[in-house]
Amino acid sequence: MSKHTISLQAYAKAVLHCAKYPWATVHGLLLTEKKDGKIRYVDAIPLAHTWTQLTPMFDVALQQIQLYAKTNGLSIGGYYVAHEDVSVTQLPEFSALLAKSLLGVSDDVVAFVIDAKKLAPESKEPGLIPYLNTDTQWKAVPSGFVVSKNGGAEFALENNRVLATARRLVAERAEVAIHDFDEHLDDVTLDWLQNPLLNERIKTA
Repeated sequence: MSKHTISLQAYAKAVLHCAKYPWATVHGLLLTEKKDGKIRYVDAIPLAHTWTQLTPMFDVALQQIQLYAKTNGLSIGGYYVAHEDVSVTQLPEFSALLAKSLLGVSDDVVAFVIDAKKLAPESKEPGLIPYLNTDTQWKAVPSGFVVSKNGGAEFALENNRVLATARRLVAERAEVAIHDFDEHLDDVTLDWLQNPLLNERIKTA
């Protein structure tokens, strides 16, 4: 069994955040639950598409996410970023700094770069490149989703429906239902923490 498992809801929401703003760099956080040393990414909370730095707004958003996670028995366990330039798959400096700031919240934080090229309909691979913090540096795990000789992979999607379902949601333009913290600042009625309408759409996809 893999140490890190990514749910459909977490994967689809991160991908849909990317699909909604293909011209921008987007990023967000991932909520996790931990049991018997295994980590499951259960949800994605979209942060922003207009800023990429450590700002007071990030601190405000982080405080709200921490409270929401605690209320629901979850932890902040991941960070994701998708570049506006789809050819770039490295973890940028600003993302490394943001992800590093989360290590003070949880030692298990993993950073993910969304590889937009792997979101194409013909792709058979998850569109995520995990980065682990090792010796104070973020290092890519390019083979993280590849099954090793001992029969397991470091990272895995929760089932074989995740990729196809996420692609179908993108094809159906489900991204119109996702709202990030940026949008919430413009319209406080938008529930960026839960995105409940999108959650229901994913459940029935």
